Parts: sequence; C-alpha cells; structure tokens
Amino acid sequence: MSTLQAVILGLIQGLTEFLPVSSSGHLTLGKALLGVSQEGILFEVVVHLGTFFAVISAFREDVLWLLKGIAGFFPNAERRKHHSQEAALRYIAYLFWATIPAVIVGLFFKDWVEQAFSDPFLAACLLIVTGLILLLSRLGLKSTGEVNIKRSLIIGISQAFAILPGISRSGTTISVGMLAGVNREEAARFSFLMALPAIGGAFILHLKDIGDTAFDTGHLLPLIAGFVVAYLSGLFAIKVLLAVVKKGRFDYFAWYCFAIGFIALYFLQG
Repeated sequence: MSTLQAVILGLIQGLTEFLPVSSSGHLTLGKALLGVSQEGILFEVVVHLGTFFAVISAFREDVLWLLKGIAGFFPNAERRKHHSQEAALRYIAYLFWATIPAVIVGLFFKDWVEQAFSDPFLAACLLIVTGLILLLSRLGLKSTGEVNIKRSLIIGISQAFAILPGISRSGTTISVGMLAGVNREEAARFSFLMALPAIGGAFILHLKDIGDTAFDTGHLLPLIAGFVVAYLSGLFAIKVLLAVVKKGRFDYFAWYCFAIGFIALYFLQG
C-alpha cells in the first residue's frame, strides 16, 4: 500500500466511520478499486484507532466525566460520591454491557470476520442492508427514553452485527437505540462513547499483528498517514453526524447506501 492510497483510505475511514454509511464497507470497496491487495485487517485497525482519538477529542467532557466516575470507585477516593459520580458509574455499566456482544464476536469469530473484510461483494450487499436499517430508524424518531441495561444490551448486539463490512456501526447502533426507545441525541452520544471500548479492544486484540508488520519501513509511513487523516476527517464527520441526528434525517443516507451498494454490485459482477 502506497502513502497516497493510505491517505485516500484514511479519509474514507474518517468520513464514513461516523456518517451512517459503513466505514468497513467503504474501506473494503475502496481497497478493491485502488487495487490494494493487503491481507488481514491491520490497516483497518490503525485507521480505526485514528477515529478512536477523534471521539475522545470531540467528547472529551463526557470522557472526563466517566474517568472521574471510575476514580470515585477506588477505595482511596473520597467516599462521598455525589450524584454525578453515581450517574457516571451507571453509564460505564451500560457501556460494559453494550461491549460484551462485540467482544464475543471478536474472540470467537475473528478469522471469519477477517475473511469477510476481503470480500467486496459481501460488503456491497451489506451496504444495502444498512440502507434498510437507516430507513427503519424513522420509526424511532419520537422516542424520548434514556439508556438503561436492557437498551444498552440491545444496542450492543447491533454493534456486534456491525463488525461485518458494509454494516454501519454508527448508523446501526443509533437506529437500533432509537427503535429501542432512546431519544436520538442520547442514542448518538451512547453510540460514540461505546465505540471507545470497541475500537480500543480491537486494537489490543490485534497487537500481535501490528507487532509483526507495523515497524516494517515499507508499511510504517502509510499507516501513520492513514491514522492522521482518519483522525482529522473523523472530527469533521462527528460534527456532521450530530447535525443530522438533531434533524432526524438518517433516511437521506439510506438512499446513498442503496446507490453505492447496487453500483458496486454492478461493477463487481461485470
């Protein structure tokens, strides 16, 4: 993979990770169109790490709030936990439950998922599925509830499904959250924050792969370029998505997913 290819794919990752159009599907199709034959998911993990830091930057106040909640849990912390700390600990518990399904898929279906990432035909088909999910989100626009244990687990199951290339993580988790009764802005916030343990866990899980290849001088520069571009474009995409969520117009992106999915199928079959 050249540095220019890495920049293009990093841009695709950053923009599509948070817009509800499937970053994994676009990366798989983008690699096919650019002729990138790199096997495995090392590059995907690195650019996802770029979007990981984009979330931390964009939601630094929420991240700090959660960290303070964790600090208040330890024995040497001040024992008089105020309401904010208790709320933070509850929210961390919700994030924990939401992460379990993705952990199970990552541990027991890792090889199968890696193979799926090399199949652009599957990615194109699942982009169409993402479009259907986004259309269904219209049914949850009037939801007013908050995240709880049951809803967090439902959202977590949808995140595990979104590991597949072509299924949008943000689009699926926010849509399912709304359909489960969570108001759309809170569903978006929870989706962003639950991305942190999911992406961080995937990075840790693939440390061995990174150790085997990342320090090859032929691979290091493209990885760094992809990381930086994914971070910067991810920050931009977060702002765009929050505006879209506020207006409740996920269905606009559904038609985009349909178009890209069917166009990709046409060229792949040709």
